[in-house]
Amino acid sequence: MFRRREDGTEELIPENESATVVSGPATPSTPVPASASAPAAAPSAPSFRPVPPQAAMIAASRNAMPSSPAQPSPLGASEASRPAASALNRPAAKRVLTVGPDIQMKGEITSCDRVVIEGMVDATMRDVHTVELAETGALKGTAEVEDAEISGSFEGDLVVRGKLTVYASGRIRGNVTYGEIEINRGGQISGNIRNAADAKSNASPMKKAA
Repeated sequence: MFRRREDGTEELIPENESATVVSGPATPSTPVPASASAPAAAPSAPSFRPVPPQAAMIAASRNAMPSSPAQPSPLGASEASRPAASALNRPAAKRVLTVGPDIQMKGEITSCDRVVIEGMVDATMRDVHTVELAETGALKGTAEVEDAEISGSFEGDLVVRGKLTVYASGRIRGNVTYGEIEINRGGQISGNIRNAADAKSNASPMKKAA
């Protein structure tokens, strides 16, 4: 900075000295409020925090690691795409024949897992696993079954290789062969009744004699 002397010359003012440039006669200086004279503070620069070397190395190693590929299904594509094959392996539905009440049936009954009789049936029954004769049902004829549950009326020839159950309302009349038998109180059986084991032992000597 320069200041003008009274003789018209200019003089350099050192930076460490406070001086007032006078262009004329000295005039009393008017005090200026500090808030008005001070320039607006410049916005401070955002603070910078150095990253520790160890953290920088960890971040760099993570970025360098390749992303892991998607894991394949444990069953594999071939296993997941075989719903039809699993459906073929399901057990077939049981073969059930039901003769409802007030229905009359006559003929032959074969190849059934279970036969439920609630009406009247006059038939020959074979290749049947279980026959259930309801309290309102009546069966007349010949029946060769694995198990039988009798709550109604049966008349004819009955061969039960497994278990024969006669409930309180059950009535059987005819020739009966059974493997096991259970008769509830009130159940009735009349005719020729024999155990399957006894029938086999009695038949074997006759075959030898022949």
